Amino acid sequence: MIFTKLALVGVAAVSLTLAPASTPPAAAAPACTNGVVPLNPYVVNCGLPPRKTQVIGAAPDAGALIACRHNPICLSYYVNYPGTLIVPGYRP
Repeated sequence: MIFTKLALVGVAAVSLTLAPASTPPAAAAPACTNGVVPLNPYVVNCGLPPRKTQVIGAAPDAGALIACRHNPICLSYYVNYPGTLIVPGYRP
């Protein structure tokens, strides 16, 4: 009886340690892009400095200024409503 319990605990421990190794790795999204996506200021650009924490009403960063060029509504949404896009579902 005690041997059965120890064997069960041992099998459970081995299965838990091997489970993460047996799952296939997820397709990793690139950390940044080499361009700007128009009307999407949230895309991280490789050529720009890293972003700081976005605060409502704070000045936009360089990526937002470039992505929202010639579109004041896009920039207004970025500054006043962080996380909101004017083109729903357009987040690569």
